[in-house]
Amino acid sequence: MRPLFLAALLPLANLAASPVVEATGELPATVRDRHGDTVGGIGSGIIYDAKNDVYLMLSDRGPGDGTLPYRPRFAVLRISQEGDRLIPQLVETVIFKDENGRPMTGLIPDDPASELPKMKDGRTCIDPEALALSGDGRLYVTDEYGPFLYEFQRDGTMVRRIALPEEFLPREASGRLNYTDQAKLVSGRAINQGPEGMCLLPGEAQAALIFQSALVQHGGKPAGTTRILILDLASGKPAALYRYDLSPDEAGKPADKLSVNDLVALDDRRFLVLERDGQGRDGARNPEPAVYKSVWVADTRHATNLLESTPGAPEVPASKTLLFNLATLVKDPQNLAAKWEGIAVIPPSDDGDVTLMMTADNDFLAPTIHEEGKTYPFPRAEDAVPTQFFKIRAPLPKNP
Repeated sequence: MRPLFLAALLPLANLAASPVVEATGELPATVRDRHGDTVGGIGSGIIYDAKNDVYLMLSDRGPGDGTLPYRPRFAVLRISQEGDRLIPQLVETVIFKDENGRPMTGLIPDDPASELPKMKDGRTCIDPEALALSGDGRLYVTDEYGPFLYEFQRDGTMVRRIALPEEFLPREASGRLNYTDQAKLVSGRAINQGPEGMCLLPGEAQAALIFQSALVQHGGKPAGTTRILILDLASGKPAALYRYDLSPDEAGKPADKLSVNDLVALDDRRFLVLERDGQGRDGARNPEPAVYKSVWVADTRHATNLLESTPGAPEVPASKTLLFNLATLVKDPQNLAAKWEGIAVIPPSDDGDVTLMMTADNDFLAPTIHEEGKTYPFPRAEDAVPTQFFKIRAPLPKNP
């Protein structure tokens, strides 16, 4: 028997040359990994490992928005398909470790004197939000606490940390870096608004990162704009910087109700960008229905490279074409999770069509959380929210 949420979320129609939901599935919120820990947040990022026919999925900083102990990790899943059902199976989870081999923590940094996001006991704090996999098996992961781009071995051991350009670093009026959630920032990424999306460009010499919303000095979340940063991986230096504007008119909401949550390269100039509102299943008994969970095709070919422009000069943002809004492809958007944050291109895909695996961060919304041998009641989870998966086929625009 198909789970109730699957029945409710089948596509409205199967029309040629239109986006189609081909299959759906879920991983229950109560699943635990080999460490005995609750598996949650893994929809924060997803990539397809074609060599091993598995998906790598990224947890964020853990339950309770960084207030409960959690060792961030990535999960390995196999996802099979039977008809219109996706069947995800957890293979393993791998905990991230710092350069000294010590597990990282998702707790909010509490050491305001540190030059890195740290706890006072020396643990490195990380809030991982996006990941990419190189051809030789290295993992690249963005950190929202920093912001940083990390390189890890496949076993989760840190290889290096790439600091982003100065304008992205969280600074107070005194000039001091402050990674805590009590900071009064005048520049850099806003609190909990760091690099939510990241991908490798063709050739794997560069990575592209996109921030959840505007930097503090650009107006923060209400500004309705953000940046796409191109980094050279060998040097860690910026190669290009583009403006990307969100689409509140399409969503029918003010800009401060929207955020950017993932980025996938189609080529060296075109990207898939995931924008969303905060509505949908969020642990409440009667959540507001999802309205806006949209994937756009962004093109930087004619956008201004802000690294080469003069202050005050006009900024041409990346152009955009809507690929689809997931909330309009389903019969009951109230059954959609709130935090859709992961998209991965999977076979079959070509220059005309693209097939995506799309997933959501369930925010660890289970009534009971198990972490590091302890059990925590989680009152926010009046509704246990599974990790949801959608396989979607969509035609690419010819002139994005």
